Amino acid sequence: MRFLLCLCITVLFAGSVMAHPHVWVDSQYRVKVDQANVESLEATWSLDLFTSTSLIAEYDIDGDGEFKGQEKLDMIEVLKSFENYGFFIKMKQDGSELIPKKVHILDVRIRDQMLWIRLGIDLPTPVNLETSTLSLAFGDDELYFAMEPLEEGLVRLSGTLSEICTPVEHEATETSVAVWVDLTCKP
Repeated sequence: MRFLLCLCITVLFAGSVMAHPHVWVDSQYRVKVDQANVESLEATWSLDLFTSTSLIAEYDIDGDGEFKGQEKLDMIEVLKSFENYGFFIKMKQDGSELIPKKVHILDVRIRDQMLWIRLGIDLPTPVNLETSTLSLAFGDDELYFAMEPLEEGLVRLSGTLSEICTPVEHEATETSVAVWVDLTCKP
């Protein structure tokens, strides 16, 4: 099954001579700020209707509109192929590139006929948001995925300190990135 997805990606993307996206992904980071030091965060993706429909048809074997049991395990295994691309995660701490220690797929579901993915992201070391700026973006440099922020924004905050945290959006210089958000918390 993984071969089938890789083959589809290769056929759809490798032969393309135009640099326009073939897969649209609504994406968002979710940061729970209960203390100044952030050790992990989550990200969500919602794949476009065409891509979602294709993957759901292939992996929702019983056609009940849900991934359960082996279906869910198979879908997660297919999505692990994005590890090779760092799940399109782009992060910086005080302007220097920050590479996650680990990214894992927490869940995969079907919502409103769309494939929805939840990722867990472990940072290499805790980032103190009172003394550092954590910059977040998504971007695909190779496969023609358009990683677009949700309408409500690229970063969603929760937790006891979220009221003192400020996400500031700014334009990206990279063509593969729609927007960067700088996150800091000031007491």
